[in-house]
Amino acid sequence: MKTKFTTLNVVTTALLAAIAVIMASVFHAFGDVALSSLFSPMHFPVLLCGILCGPYLGLICGVVTPLVSFLSTGGARPPFPAQLIPMIFELAMYGFIAGLMRWVFLKNTKTNRFASVLALVIAMIAGRLLNAFVGAFFMIDNVNNYFVALGTKILGNFTSTWAGIILQLVLIPLILFALQRGGILIKYLPDTPTAQKHRQDDEKSAETVDD
Repeated sequence: MKTKFTTLNVVTTALLAAIAVIMASVFHAFGDVALSSLFSPMHFPVLLCGILCGPYLGLICGVVTPLVSFLSTGGARPPFPAQLIPMIFELAMYGFIAGLMRWVFLKNTKTNRFASVLALVIAMIAGRLLNAFVGAFFMIDNVNNYFVALGTKILGNFTSTWAGIILQLVLIPLILFALQRGGILIKYLPDTPTAQKHRQDDEKSAETVDD
């Protein structure tokens, strides 16, 4: 599991956090909160960060992104505390679980080819559930108790973001594939089967040249 913070990883984390804030601002510029919720633009870079840079930088990206958005909009987005606090937990979970589960699945020969996709699915579910558990506290009133609020929140977290879920499951693997074809992915993910095969091929080529 990647625990060393390289310059490339740190710079990529900062870049993806900035992209997340900008993407959220672009969607909100249309003035439609439902549209932003539907596509969840802030989720995408954080999930990608967890996959590329590992669980710890993914977690940092998830915590920093909504805070920067909150501060840069003068506290307008996401609103404090009902949306900001649950979102911090949610995005932190996305980044951490995406990086952690990718590493776990890579260790199994039956799942290593699909490690990133499986990690994304689990991260999306875990993040939305954590958001619901935290967010339900802010929905308690004279009508709803915690468990009623929790059920409502869980349902809403999945049904209101279905388009974002689909896009993330399609686009993130495509981005990873493009980075792999360009020879860039190996710099981020040196423990993937493809990267290991490249190293073995390079070692064999070097031995051939020496002979």
